[in-house]
Amino acid sequence: MKKQGGLALIVALLVVALTAVIAASLMRGESVWFKESMNIRALSQAHAAIDGALRLAAVEVTHEGRHDPIDSLTERWAKPLPRFPVAGGIVHAFLKDPEGRFNLNDLVVAGQSVPTAVAVFTRLLQLMGLNPALAQAVVAWEMPPGSQGAGLDAVYLGRRIPYRAGRQPLSGVSELRLVSGFNAKIVHDLRPYVTALPLVTPVNVNTAPALVLAALCPGLTIKEGGTLGAEALQTPFASEAAFQAALPHGVLPIYQADVQTNYFVAHVTARFGGLVARRRALLYRPARGQTTVILWQEALWEHHRTKQTHS
Repeated sequence: MKKQGGLALIVALLVVALTAVIAASLMRGESVWFKESMNIRALSQAHAAIDGALRLAAVEVTHEGRHDPIDSLTERWAKPLPRFPVAGGIVHAFLKDPEGRFNLNDLVVAGQSVPTAVAVFTRLLQLMGLNPALAQAVVAWEMPPGSQGAGLDAVYLGRRIPYRAGRQPLSGVSELRLVSGFNAKIVHDLRPYVTALPLVTPVNVNTAPALVLAALCPGLTIKEGGTLGAEALQTPFASEAAFQAALPHGVLPIYQADVQTNYFVAHVTARFGGLVARRRALLYRPARGQTTVILWQEALWEHHRTKQTHS
């Protein structure tokens, strides 16, 4: 009897232990499911908030175009929106003017290289201490198939991982890393001064950095370009003629200069719970007074913030 009682006790203990293990497993699974559902909800809220912020940015750009004949860094669109709370989270957004940079897709138009655009990019490379021959490498990359001076596929097909030349406008500045002579550092250093927009764009002298102004106007030093930029922050240039009048004697732009912008890049960050999501979008305003549209948008990253503990 004692043996049977001891065996029953052992069986009972095993049953209790097994029940505890199953209960713990179920609780853990329920906790994971709950966290996943909360993450999905936070992600959905973040994307909805970002969509709203992008629409608001498009409305702001349209409004500015209808009420101001120029675009400058003194306008409302150029000021980052304050971090504003929404139900359960916070959204932050700001706009940048890519037309204050040199458009790499101006180098080749209708299958032909544009000498004045090539000259500006070549000078920009020289001012940065980079090899000016890189300008011709980009021209060759953009040349369409069969055109004179088209990039030689042999240069790229002979690489360890072979590929063909783009033979079309750049899809983005990052594509430069595929062009012969470029590397990650060069592309990183160029980013503040170049862009890759779908259509030919003049340089907006009200938003261009000093280095771009100096590249646009041979004979203008980077320091003088900085002075012009500071003046534009106080009193924006009302026209290209006003900009030219402010240049040193004998110095003129060798490429298109303007005081208006059609493209804007929007950056939006949304935080909901522990989730942080970022998105970038290209806005296009066809003309002043016309409705701004969102041409494309891309998610930059999504991650969950975790609290750090220190022992």
